[in-house]
Amino acid sequence: MRSQIARHLASLFATAGPEPFKTKLRLLADAGAESKQPMLPREFSWHDYAVYLLHIAAEIEHSLMVQYLYAAYSIGGPEVPADKQEQVLGWQQSILGIAKEEMGHFLTVQNILRLIGGALNLDRQDFPWDIPFYPYDFALEPLTRTSLAKYIFAEAPDDWPPDLTADERKEIEAAVHMTPQQMPHRVAELYELMIDLLSDADALPDSVFREETFPFQASWDEWGRGYNGVQLGSNPRNPSPNVIVQRLSGRTDAVSALTQIARQGEAPENDPTAQALSHFRRFLSIFREFPRGDAKWVPTWKVPTNPQAPGVANSDAGPVIEHPESSLWSTLFNVRYRMLLAYLAHSFRISSEPMEMGASNPRSLIINSTFVEMYQLRSIAGILVSLPLKDDRETDVQGRDQSERAGPPFQIPYAVNLPSEQADCWRVHIDLLDASDGLLKGLTNSAFKHSDYAIVLRSANQERRRQFETLLTSAGAQPSLEPHRRSIAV
Repeated sequence: MRSQIARHLASLFATAGPEPFKTKLRLLADAGAESKQPMLPREFSWHDYAVYLLHIAAEIEHSLMVQYLYAAYSIGGPEVPADKQEQVLGWQQSILGIAKEEMGHFLTVQNILRLIGGALNLDRQDFPWDIPFYPYDFALEPLTRTSLAKYIFAEAPDDWPPDLTADERKEIEAAVHMTPQQMPHRVAELYELMIDLLSDADALPDSVFREETFPFQASWDEWGRGYNGVQLGSNPRNPSPNVIVQRLSGRTDAVSALTQIARQGEAPENDPTAQALSHFRRFLSIFREFPRGDAKWVPTWKVPTNPQAPGVANSDAGPVIEHPESSLWSTLFNVRYRMLLAYLAHSFRISSEPMEMGASNPRSLIINSTFVEMYQLRSIAGILVSLPLKDDRETDVQGRDQSERAGPPFQIPYAVNLPSEQADCWRVHIDLLDASDGLLKGLTNSAFKHSDYAIVLRSANQERRRQFETLLTSAGAQPSLEPHRRSIAV
């Protein structure tokens, strides 16, 4: 976790806290220690402390989302037998559904920040890192029994359900290095703390909750895309996503939203039927079907852990993508990831209230652009897992390609915040389209395997750039007529 956030975490393990935390769950899980309640840190007011906790929650939801996406994108490949392909596709759809729900959590946390007057937080730390609220080091890694066990633990209820076998529990606890002396934390602990704080009128008076922010918040109608858990074709083994995105007008709404998010992760009921839609139960279902180490088939592409696009590499992370075509696609993936975050941030700047007669509301364009980038990132990830990591080829005795594949790097940009002026926000979007165009121009090389897709994507970029130029002009700024010239050297 970023040091400027992590340095305050010690306060969460302090003692002798005031109401409303007299009897609540402690965040320091020492088996024999007396119960310890969090207290207000010296650098904070109660309102500022609530914003701080929501910032942590936003980073956790963001990082969970990209971990689940990477795991889902790793599923498939030539090693999956024909009779297993339908099952493996179901795993991928289930995990992608969970990632969509995490996106809803991420948006709802931003709504609460907007409601109480806190700055949005779309940031997260680059991989890998450790955080006291989590039972394992975050990492982008292919789907394995070990990574599934980590996800199960992170989403688990306080008490293991009765149908979990001793062997399953042992394997899950081993994945997170759990011992009687070391009890890792679950995500639900943070949500319980936030619910307690936002519920207390002495800590946060009603005046903190700003109803006038309602039209600037994300809504399910805009972002839910119809995912309400009852879509045609869903079934208990592979339920349809139920995306929670709630607009909030006061304290009750905020507490209700946090409670729903917490329940969607862990579903505290012990009845497995009641838990069927929880993230915990869905990951456990895949875990029970996932092949063990002695299986004769592999359900994933041969992708690395924590791949990095070319540049100044983090020596503590994973390998750098070096193959000529893969390296360009991986850099483009990072640019498009930043574009998505910029659109998402901008959507909270524009009201959903109707514009004056004859005027168009750019909010719909920004939200549509965000969804376009979600689909583009999935397509580019599909390209990367099929392309080589390095510029050398490894084959087995039958001559089949066994080279390690590339993967989507999801490297966080240097900044995710936007300028204060509306015109400058449109200029940021144009800058990123120009950066993307320079990379796509190189990828249209006919010698590259996926040049046709690069040509289509470049054409779509040019149309969107024209739309943004119009909005930049209407905001009172003079656009540049041509994209900036740039090198595409890697």
